[in-house]
Amino acid sequence: MNDKPAGWYYVGDGTLRYRDDYGWTEYYMDTKDPRAQDWPPPQPKTMLQQLREDEAARTTAAPHRGSRVSTLFGRRRARH
Repeated sequence: MNDKPAGWYYVGDGTLRYRDDYGWTEYYMDTKDPRAQDWPPPQPKTMLQQLREDEAARTTAAPHRGSRVSTLFGRRRARH
């Protein structure tokens, strides 16, 4: 069992690393990251979910710019 609780820890050179119940993870964050300004930063699982939600919102909000086939082949309609 680990002696430290799960959370973000400073590991040097302006870097935070996430430690879960099983040990160190592969998740790193720069201390200059805006998410690190509010201590403690969100868990990696929460950040990934927010990223997915933001991407989904951007995808649905993107305007339709013509047919996919013409985009693939680089053909565009002339604008008058």
